[in-house]
Amino acid sequence: MMMGIVELIEVDDHADIRFICNNSVTCQFFKVPPQSLAGKTFSELGIISESLSEFIEYYKISQQQSEPLSFEYEYFEGDQPCWLLVTLNYLHLGDQQQPQFSYLIRDISDRKQSELKRLEIERRNRELQLIEPIFEVILAGYWDWNLQENTEYLSPSFKKMFGYEDHELENSPETWEYLMFSEDFSETLEAIQNHINSPATVPFYREVRYRHKTGKTVWVICSGQVIEWDSEGRPSRMIGCHIDITNQKEAEQQLKRTNQEIKTFLDHAPILIGHLSPEGRYLNVNPALARRLGKSPDEIIGCSLADFLPDSTVCLFRQRLNIVKETMQTLKVEDSLYFEGQEQFFETILFPVIQEKEIINMWSIATDITTKKRQEIQLKQSEERYRQIIETTLEGVWCLDAQGRTELVNEQMAQMLGYSITEMLGKPLLDFTSPDKQPEIQQKLKERQAGVGEQHLFKFHHKDGSDVWVLVSTTPIHNAQGQYEGSIGLLTNITDMVQMQEALMVSELQLEGILNSSLDGIMAFRSVRNLQGEIIDFEYLLANTAACEIIQKPLENLVGNRLLNVMPGHREDGLFDYYVDVVESGNPGTREFHYNYDGLDFWFENIAVKLGDGFAVTFRDVTAMKHYQSTLEQTNQELELRLNDLRERHAEMLTLSQIGDFLQACVTVVEACQVVATLMEPLFPRCSGGIFLLNSSGHHLENIASWGDVLYSQSNFDIKDCWGLRRGRVHEVDDQQEGLRCRHIWQLPEDAKTCCIPLIAQGETLGLLYLSAHPAQIFPANKAQLARTVAEQLGLAIANLNLRTILEQQSIRDALTGLYNRRHFEDRLQQELERSSRTHSPLSLIMLDIDHFKTFNDTYGHDAGDYVLQSISYHLKASLRLCDIVCRYGGEELVIILPDTSLEAAQEIAEGLRQGIAALSLSYEEQLLGQVTASFGVASCPNQGASRLALVKASDGALYRAKRQGRNQVICAEDSTKS
Repeated sequence: MMMGIVELIEVDDHADIRFICNNSVTCQFFKVPPQSLAGKTFSELGIISESLSEFIEYYKISQQQSEPLSFEYEYFEGDQPCWLLVTLNYLHLGDQQQPQFSYLIRDISDRKQSELKRLEIERRNRELQLIEPIFEVILAGYWDWNLQENTEYLSPSFKKMFGYEDHELENSPETWEYLMFSEDFSETLEAIQNHINSPATVPFYREVRYRHKTGKTVWVICSGQVIEWDSEGRPSRMIGCHIDITNQKEAEQQLKRTNQEIKTFLDHAPILIGHLSPEGRYLNVNPALARRLGKSPDEIIGCSLADFLPDSTVCLFRQRLNIVKETMQTLKVEDSLYFEGQEQFFETILFPVIQEKEIINMWSIATDITTKKRQEIQLKQSEERYRQIIETTLEGVWCLDAQGRTELVNEQMAQMLGYSITEMLGKPLLDFTSPDKQPEIQQKLKERQAGVGEQHLFKFHHKDGSDVWVLVSTTPIHNAQGQYEGSIGLLTNITDMVQMQEALMVSELQLEGILNSSLDGIMAFRSVRNLQGEIIDFEYLLANTAACEIIQKPLENLVGNRLLNVMPGHREDGLFDYYVDVVESGNPGTREFHYNYDGLDFWFENIAVKLGDGFAVTFRDVTAMKHYQSTLEQTNQELELRLNDLRERHAEMLTLSQIGDFLQACVTVVEACQVVATLMEPLFPRCSGGIFLLNSSGHHLENIASWGDVLYSQSNFDIKDCWGLRRGRVHEVDDQQEGLRCRHIWQLPEDAKTCCIPLIAQGETLGLLYLSAHPAQIFPANKAQLARTVAEQLGLAIANLNLRTILEQQSIRDALTGLYNRRHFEDRLQQELERSSRTHSPLSLIMLDIDHFKTFNDTYGHDAGDYVLQSISYHLKASLRLCDIVCRYGGEELVIILPDTSLEAAQEIAEGLRQGIAALSLSYEEQLLGQVTASFGVASCPNQGASRLALVKASDGALYRAKRQGRNQVICAEDSTKS
């Protein structure tokens, strides 16, 4: 328990806490020698400012309340959180009037850890209570399987999905076998076992069929995940859920019927409908579109508009397609096209079909709007002529409807009131007048309704709040029945004339207040000349209050006195000459200068203009502005540095994105390494480097790709030679750290640096990304982080490519014998037949079958039979050439492709293989197996068959004859060309 007394102090304009006395436990906590805390502050002990501010707030509260105060404080000991319970008690003010406090601190970490564990258990219990009703709502079932005890919990919603109450089915794995279709059950168990063996890479997710209590079929999506492992890393618990997708399966049938209905609609729709690929080629068209293009649907499908329309129309169509691709949104446009020499108009809607954020195809729906469009063009032309008449007049034109709302204004009228035409349309006339003028407006509108037209002066309200005086000439408008439909007015802006009259009235009052109301200093001077007419000084004529305050002199010391007597500093820096030039030349002058004379130290900005035989000057103090400008320049420099850094980061991100794109397109590991090596130079200028990969032994690394001038590393080395690979983390070293240099790195020159980054993916070490920099400054810390990012991308890409290679091998190999499977046999035989036809070289095929294999299985068991198949397969591969292809055709039947081999040579090879198989002495599980023999059928291309099916049929027929004639012999197929 820590205890002692501290006081609250002020140090350098901030509060701090200082120890007065304390016990030894406090010293142990802060890891300082005993009796060394007295006089130390929290800041000196390394307490961060955020925590210190929080502590000080608690001390101030304790002082205000004059009673003990407790609070909890969390800190970290390494990665482990710890808690302290702190109790404060305000004592009194010290000798220097600084508040003093006693403290008592207890370690409550164990209690807090227990409390957190209890809360976690309660949270998990609440989640389990919540999850059951959630699964019931979404028609799903939940299961929880203890893998080691083989016990399982099945939720009530799981059982309800198949028509059972909770008590009607046992909570055990056997319930699955009872409910599931038998043909789905074995595959489901295999999928679960694959997931348990590799939970991180093999998910468990299947669609399976269950039997409902009523006998109907229930389709279910079954998914699960291993969530717990025992101390030895074996999966111990797996949870998952079942979701009823029976309705979805039924919906698929409904979808097929709906598609047929859509096809019927397309065939009979009068509008033009086309189904296009993302490149703009027609996938389907309806008859209406085909008729418009003068083609049949079959002639259009596979083509684009470029095959039927002019280049200008095709270019426009491609622009529209690009817009849809870029925005991934529906595009509605109107186009004009020429068919049979006549212009026709269409309204077209292009909308994309999007799947997984990519456009897979598009639909085009076009409607012929030629008649409507021609009517609109004629109306628009008529309106345009009327608009031109209105817009060319210098007067404002304003049309109102019967309710006094704006129907039409010209641009001159809108500008007169500060609005746009759109803003004025539809608004009442009253909205553009001040409230005091609205009764007058209403009276004028009544007169228009009565048919009275007149000319009068009126004041409107400008958008900016100012007044606009106009001369209005209005005329009422009546229809043929004499009903009032509105009025039209011509308005002349006479605001300038009215304002000039008002300005003349107030100008004297304004001029009188200018000097005293101005915040700038204003002075006027008269020239003082000698007998030769030269200006030798200036006499003060006037100065406003601001001027006197700025130069810190009273008015009585200025007016009537000379400038150089009052402020002799004007002789310096050319100020006096500047004023003389203004008077003599008559040109106004603007100047910014620093005045550090006559007790003043300011920056001034002034404007001097000639005034009779003298001048007037307006000036202001811009000292603060100059300081702000200096600060702004410094800030701009800092911003420029940061912008340059951001540009560099942006360029790096673009290159990283490019690396990612290329890696996704690579098909081999070597290709991926070469791509990265090519793109590394822009990321790490003037650096060298290489990519090393582990060989098949897993202990030796080989250089696959490199870049730069000098690598400073061996091309091939053992995994133990690299500290980065041995430690499994990034290892950087420079020329000053000779003892930490990896053994595969050469002696470094002065000011050089290397960086070894392991290539790791999914916990497996794949190789090394190596970088060297000379000088070391070109490889700062942020470049190291960038290199780690590249290594992560490359490691993941290599792992994916390795996995792809394994999967490709698995897809063409037979799992039992390691031979190629039937699918690969058929592909290779077709390839060899095509090569034989091109090169006119012989090609033979041997088909063999193990004699009495079923009897052999019945006698010794299927495991022994598998062993015999594996032994014969190994014998065949060991006895044949590398170019020969051995495949398992099915069951105990094998087949061999012999390129560049005649029928006679193939027969000789088959005889040798037959004798070798008969000579095999095989035993399985310490039991000697009987003699194994095989029958062979041989055929050659083209005499026994020129096609794949014919050649296989010929060799199979020869094999059948060998079986029928007593087995354990070689029979050649008959020459089909002779028959």
